[in-house]
Amino acid sequence: MAFSKRTQPVGADPSRGSDAPQPLWPREWAEGGLSPEERVRAAVAVITDGTTAVPEEVQGLPDQVIREVEDDQPAPLGDAYRCFLAVAGGGAGRFLQGSDVFHPQIMGLWAAARELLEENDSIFVLEETDRVILMHQGYQFDFLRGPGPDPEVWSYCEVNNPGNAPKLSYERFSDWLRANAEEQTEAWARLVSWQQSKP
Repeated sequence: MAFSKRTQPVGADPSRGSDAPQPLWPREWAEGGLSPEERVRAAVAVITDGTTAVPEEVQGLPDQVIREVEDDQPAPLGDAYRCFLAVAGGGAGRFLQGSDVFHPQIMGLWAAARELLEENDSIFVLEETDRVILMHQGYQFDFLRGPGPDPEVWSYCEVNNPGNAPKLSYERFSDWLRANAEEQTEAWARLVSWQQSKP
């Protein structure tokens, strides 16, 4: 996500200056002992912190809608992304507000991303095996690239982009989701705390 800061991994020095609680991640994450679906569910559990989202705001998609999402772009759905759609593809409270990442806003993103690349005269072309998963404010998008159950995430932004081409952001979709969960829960905890402290 080019529009946001990168988060430090869990287990980083707690003196990094944040008053927000660090999310607890399964130890097996780092050890590679979780399936892609288990990693997605762990990230959604962190998002459901009562501030970023409450349980009733986390809306999964039914199988029929997931098939419509799959049919909207040429690339197949990897297991991790399919799980995300099933668990939270209809929305998750404040998580990633302002970005098109949930249904129905994700419909048509592949075509919109191709148009953005053309408008910016990028020599990069989305392949039919790429799946656009997020567009932010019409100037940036993230997409899955590669086969497998938990593919890489690449990002393109038309602002401050030497070479006018996407760059690898995360080795796995579940890592992308975890980084966003960490960042968003910390940001919303700070904002809500600040709002509540105002007289």
